[in-house]
Amino acid sequence: MAHTCLSTAKADMQMKILRRKIQKRNDKNKPRKLLRAEKEEENGGGDFPKKLMVFFSSCMSVEFHYELLNYIDLPVMDIHGKQKQTKRTTTFFQFCNADSGILLCTDVAARGLDIPEVDWIVQYDPPDDPKEYIQRVGRTAHGINGRGHAVLILRPEELGFLRFLKQAKVPLSEFEFSWAKISDIQSQLEKLIENNYYPHKLAQEAYKSYVRAYNSHSLKQIYNVETLDLPKVALSFGFKVPPFVDLNVHSSKGVKMQKRGGGGGFGYQKSKNVHKAKIFKHVSKRKGDGRQFSR
Repeated sequence: MAHTCLSTAKADMQMKILRRKIQKRNDKNKPRKLLRAEKEEENGGGDFPKKLMVFFSSCMSVEFHYELLNYIDLPVMDIHGKQKQTKRTTTFFQFCNADSGILLCTDVAARGLDIPEVDWIVQYDPPDDPKEYIQRVGRTAHGINGRGHAVLILRPEELGFLRFLKQAKVPLSEFEFSWAKISDIQSQLEKLIENNYYPHKLAQEAYKSYVRAYNSHSLKQIYNVETLDLPKVALSFGFKVPPFVDLNVHSSKGVKMQKRGGGGGFGYQKSKNVHKAKIFKHVSKRKGDGRQFSR
């Protein structure tokens, strides 16, 4: 199945030209796209970048994908708001000084960090507004010869965001994305999450934080949590059944979630005692498992 995508071109405040691409997404297949882009970056194939930044909507999602990608021997770095300042500073200089690399991050990395020579920006989760979008893609203006590329991945229900980008004078054009070039890793991902304690818990929290972050978007007419296909979103985190999410819990942006249904939950859950519920699927922790993954 091919996805319809859009490329854009616009000068930033320093009049350096950025080429941008916007891509429709199917939530289930997001990890496959990310894996392909990062694997080709690692191998230096084609027009793929020497330095790539991937933006996520939550700290837990960054942590989950960081652990997952490093586990499959695809080395990446990460920066997010829950890390100590010393950790963020160390990673920042490590990425700046590297000849090539992949940095997974939240928007904290787009605010105030002057990272040079970033060739590609992948907006794995969409920005909250055009201003946030411009802050993210502004990193590519520091790339080689002041040129860079950016990809924005959108669900069909989110295409209304393009109207706001056009109002911000960001021109768009389409391109096709072929699934034939992407390996299907879904079964391996599900097996990994099901059989390992630490990645299971991490994926669970990442899924919850993703849904909460989505519900905290200011553009409710574009990013409506009611339109999320939760089974497909859950599959992208390795779950066959969506974990329960309590939307009464505050998001990482400090926005109080609105109640929905019994006790403000969103997802698949039992009706009783859901006002305080956080339902976790029990996975037995094997002796000596710790933070280890098993194949």
